[in-house]
Amino acid sequence: MEWITFRIVLLGFERIFGKIITRKTSPILSAWGFFSFSTLTLLPFLGKVNFNIIKVSVFSGTIYALSFFLYMYALKYEDVSVVAPLYNVNAIFLIFTTSIFLEEKITIQKILGSLFMIYGVSYLKKDVNLKLSYKNLLKSKGAISMIISSFLMAIGRTIDGFLTKSFDKLGYSLGVYLVISVYFFLISFFKNRNLRIYVQIVKSKIIALVFGGVCNAYAYFALLMAFKKIDVSIAEPISMLSSLVSILVARFIFKENIKLRFFGATILISGAFIIYI
Repeated sequence: MEWITFRIVLLGFERIFGKIITRKTSPILSAWGFFSFSTLTLLPFLGKVNFNIIKVSVFSGTIYALSFFLYMYALKYEDVSVVAPLYNVNAIFLIFTTSIFLEEKITIQKILGSLFMIYGVSYLKKDVNLKLSYKNLLKSKGAISMIISSFLMAIGRTIDGFLTKSFDKLGYSLGVYLVISVYFFLISFFKNRNLRIYVQIVKSKIIALVFGGVCNAYAYFALLMAFKKIDVSIAEPISMLSSLVSILVARFIFKENIKLRFFGATILISGAFIIYI
């Protein structure tokens, strides 16, 4: 459980630094900075990367690159206290992806837990009734982006749980981040065709980039290490407690109104535990 606890703390602060990075910066350039610095923190373990890891990393890294671009887009255009709980809906998607790829059973308990989670989501954009609450949520491009990101993340986590058993965890982590960083560099360069933008974001946001990179890279590594002890469908729901950390910190850093959102996140997390415990 120590690896999951480590992940909860790091993931909780990751979203805070991610939000800071996206301020006055495009989502694609923010994603490049965030994941390039994540990659740099793992470079001391470059010797653990081999050709087999790179082959698998291209596959999983492609999925994660799209997921994390949407994640950075969501952080730019929506409150952390909305993004953090929606990050957790990948637990619902995991029910189906792990059933297909890891042969885990779909049960009545999991379905009921999923409905509980969906109800909790309504508190993120609370209105006078459920219909208007969900309508408010669906009006937010940031919220929609995070839901899609969570779906892609569930696919990535399932691949991780299936393929990383025979790989060195640090080597695989670095392989994935190398692939993600290359994607974001190429896309941002072809979009802007200006190398100065990379210098500018590093100069203006070096502290957030460094701490965000460390939090992101080692939160992912902690998850892979947790897979040694517990199933992917257990590790992810427990990791959801990080959303409460993010929401509380967002209240003090960004002055977000978190009262109902904290309650909704608590319901959402409770639903996840109904599903998996």
